[in-house]
Amino acid sequence: MKKFLLALGLISALVIAGCQSDDGKDKEEKASEENASDSDVKLVLLDEQANFTSTFSQFQQPINAYQATIGDEEVTPEDRAAAADEALVAAKNAQTELDNYKPSADLPDDVKDSYTKALTMLKDYYSEVASAIEANADAADFTSAQAKWDEYQSAIGTLYENSDLLAPNMADALS
Repeated sequence: MKKFLLALGLISALVIAGCQSDDGKDKEEKASEENASDSDVKLVLLDEQANFTSTFSQFQQPINAYQATIGDEEVTPEDRAAAADEALVAAKNAQTELDNYKPSADLPDDVKDSYTKALTMLKDYYSEVASAIEANADAADFTSAQAKWDEYQSAIGTLYENSDLLAPNMADALS
């Protein structure tokens, strides 16, 4: 009987040790999968940023060029008016492009939702730019547009930081 109890105790100890070993492997596998998943999200976000900037820099550049003409005494009124027209067209085209722009399907839903909300803020920025130019092409007041830009930059920065990435400076990225 003692041999039976001793054998039963050893078998129980081996089973428990084996289960704990499996739990450790499961935890390691889960951690590895989470790290791979985090890494995948980071790569998709970086790809998304590259695609986004290549698509939208063409719209931001005329707006930046027009803003540079405001207050520059060396720019003729005709040149400023031409720059204003180009910036207005660019702002309206950017809004249209944003209506059709979809974040990567490979992003997790929560990240995709945050990205979409940030894009809505960017669309508001372009709307404010267009309104400012239409109101006064000679010296547009971009105060309201800048506030929308700051909201967008904050939202996109938070999105990247939550994914353990450095927040991109979108003003530089789109210039």
